[in-house]
Amino acid sequence: MLSKRLQMVAAMVDKCETLADIGTDHGYIPIYLIKNNITKRAIAADISKGSCDKARRNVMLYNMDNRIDVRCGNGLEVIGENESVDCIIIAGTGGLLAIDILKTNKNAVQRASQLILQPQRDIDKVRRYIHSEGFKIENEDMIKEKGKYYTVIKAVKGKESYNELENFFGRILIEKKSPALKEFAAEEYKKTENVLRTMEYNNKREDIKYIELKKLSALYKEVLRCL
Repeated sequence: MLSKRLQMVAAMVDKCETLADIGTDHGYIPIYLIKNNITKRAIAADISKGSCDKARRNVMLYNMDNRIDVRCGNGLEVIGENESVDCIIIAGTGGLLAIDILKTNKNAVQRASQLILQPQRDIDKVRRYIHSEGFKIENEDMIKEKGKYYTVIKAVKGKESYNELENFFGRILIEKKSPALKEFAAEEYKKTENVLRTMEYNNKREDIKYIELKKLSALYKEVLRCL
């Protein structure tokens, strides 16, 4: 049922009473987590009516309509003011959208004991945001599937601070010497250096883009030394 990416997301979830999967699409993650006794109850939410309809069909197919509540709505607004969920999952969105979703119901976020986030981009911004909201990163993983790289973050209540390198690439992934991170950084470093050489050839060293890419290239080079 689950792709490698979604398996990686599901593997991060600790046993809990209730979870909310925001942007559930087909509802596969809540179904899997209930089947495997990781959660007792789930909210499967999506802003798309089509996705909600698909999730409802799958929930009925697995006879889980008494344990999974499919809700159509915007982000965490689907969670009631006095309703608590132990785990919030946001997978497969852009990083900035994931942050916006977390902002839609800060009370629900603060009541949660774990956040499982799988942003597709702007991952450094997601790390910075969850740190600013009183969460620390307990675990991270990264895989390559069908030519794309995916990172999943597990955050729990706590305080910590990251330096710039750790914000960009993840302290835990660096400490694990993640093979996927090493491959990703090597590919991106090569691409960035090629663009920089082209810009240098065209006398673009004063451009803001050149300066930003130069800084990014140095970060790729530094993380590769750590891996």
